[in-house]
Amino acid sequence: MKLTQSLADRIVKRTMEVTNLNINVMDKDGVIISSSDPARIQSFHQAARQVIATGEEMLLGEEDCQKWTGTKPGINMPIRFQQQIVGVIGISGAPQEVVPFGKAVKMMTEMMLQQAYLTEQMELAERSVNFLVQEMISGTLDPSRDVVMSRGALLGLDLSRPRSVVIIQATGAEDWEEWHADRRFPRKVAACFRHSDQVCVSVTKRNCWIVVTDLSGLRGREQIKPYLHEAAHKLLNAAPAGLRDHLLIAMGRGYENVYDLELSFKEAMQTLQVLERFPDKGAIGHIDDMSLELLLLETPPATRQVVVRDILKELVKHDELLETLNALFSADLNLTAAAQALNIHRNTLLYRLDRIEEMLGRNPRRFAEAAKIKLALELHRLSQTG
Repeated sequence: MKLTQSLADRIVKRTMEVTNLNINVMDKDGVIISSSDPARIQSFHQAARQVIATGEEMLLGEEDCQKWTGTKPGINMPIRFQQQIVGVIGISGAPQEVVPFGKAVKMMTEMMLQQAYLTEQMELAERSVNFLVQEMISGTLDPSRDVVMSRGALLGLDLSRPRSVVIIQATGAEDWEEWHADRRFPRKVAACFRHSDQVCVSVTKRNCWIVVTDLSGLRGREQIKPYLHEAAHKLLNAAPAGLRDHLLIAMGRGYENVYDLELSFKEAMQTLQVLERFPDKGAIGHIDDMSLELLLLETPPATRQVVVRDILKELVKHDELLETLNALFSADLNLTAAAQALNIHRNTLLYRLDRIEEMLGRNPRRFAEAAKIKLALELHRLSQTG
């Protein structure tokens, strides 16, 4: 662990806040790299070099300072990390005033060094996980399975287990910044899944996270999909209240082979696209439930326009009648339920449906014709949203 200037600056600042003493931090060469007296920074502290050489603290009085270049009265103590001396911390002042604080300052300094090391290791592990996940979803993993398994093992991951990809995306919510900045966020996300220690959480951009799940013990889609839906609802409940209405959670299929996670990622991306373009699908979606919507998205714009024109005709100009059709289809063609949803009398609904049939030449109460009208409505909605 190297004693950097930025870390030394934090040590000086924190120590001054607690003790209000004059503090200097010297590196292994005896150079002052941070100080409460900016004029002393980058000057050589000969006594610090001696402390590094002997491993013993040194107390300096006025007369001693004449013998040691770049020093002032006070106490200088070695900073140790994992049994190695990495620098020196000095407290300037009358010896009788600073000595009582020496042990406490040294202990606080070494604790800050240890905390910085732990943070650095966490960040290194996070970067390693991010890099591994990016390789998984982009299909650029090393072709040697042994190498990939070994990389996973170094991160505590068993990459021989079945897995899938889940995408979490948030838009238009200020709470996302706070959640994103929370270093505990990946653990909170992983805790929503089984075998949380095997779940990888990686950030791809500020408002989008990739989750590589662990599907151990689950058999087939009939078990995997309900499990993923359950985990997704846990994720929504774990999010800050102000963020829940802005989250989309898209899920790909599960795969036995880590090299197939590229497919799961593409499926999750397709699912996310559907959730963005079809708000009525809700905030959570699985690729297996998106077949029709994906087909609609792949329909060329020119074809969409032809279908809308031929089936809906002038109906597109009548918002009330479009709303009536949407309510009818949402109610599975149940007239009573549709009237209740629209908050109108059943006879009013029947009147509107008669108008629609007259305009379209199709009866929306008949399944076969309703299916065509529903398809045209979805294509019209896509055209309206770009």
